Amino acid sequence: MKNAEDDSKAGSVRPRDALVGLLLVALGAAAEYVDEFLLQGAFQPPVDPFPPYILSWDARTFLLINNGLANPYLGWVFNILTRLGSTFFMFVIGILLYVCRRRREGILILASIVVGTFVALPLKLAIPRPRPFATIPTTIVFDKEAGSSFPSGHAVRTFAFAFIASKLRPRLAIPLYLFACLIAFSRVYVGQHYPLDAFAGALIGLLVGYLTMRNERRVLKAASQLGAPIRNRASRQSLIRPCTISDSSPILRFREAS
Repeated sequence: MKNAEDDSKAGSVRPRDALVGLLLVALGAAAEYVDEFLLQGAFQPPVDPFPPYILSWDARTFLLINNGLANPYLGWVFNILTRLGSTFFMFVIGILLYVCRRRREGILILASIVVGTFVALPLKLAIPRPRPFATIPTTIVFDKEAGSSFPSGHAVRTFAFAFIASKLRPRLAIPLYLFACLIAFSRVYVGQHYPLDAFAGALIGLLVGYLTMRNERRVLKAASQLGAPIRNRASRQSLIRPCTISDSSPILRFREAS
């Protein structure tokens, strides 16, 4: 009976955990707002900063994907799939992992999103590249997003996520990287990025994932100092205490009397 009560207590969500989860949700919403509205807004760079030979190759490859593979069914699939790489959705994944007692994974993924934002946004401001639909009239575009096209923030986030998750769960490496590749490809298919943008974002994401794992102890320590519990509560096995017989036990006294 006592073990059952301990199990029910271990499975319940403490108010502190719920508060941390709500704070993370608010942080995710704030990051999404800053990324999508304040920093990008309606800004659209007028001139492509890349040299003509790179732009020519990039534009041809883009049209092969965006126009050459145009299909209403694929368009519907990739238009939904591309949203899975957004800042908000990746924050939701990290929060769910944290709440579901995968605290280490959740904190590392959330940290990679923050690091990726600090890396990608300065590059977007330093290399203001117009999105394909702004310079190529034949672009098939679903939603016209604002801001610089280089690099792809979706690719940065998903490849950082794939790197971290595959290190923690090696058996899932193939589906994780396949997911990241599909997100990066979808950004080109829906007309939001050139292939070079997605490729650069993938490389940056791998670097962000590597740096996050390299500094794992520092990340977890910082999260702990902010009040976020890191370790999961004791499992059922740890709740079972070893049975010992003391000198005052009834069994020992009975044997001495006999």
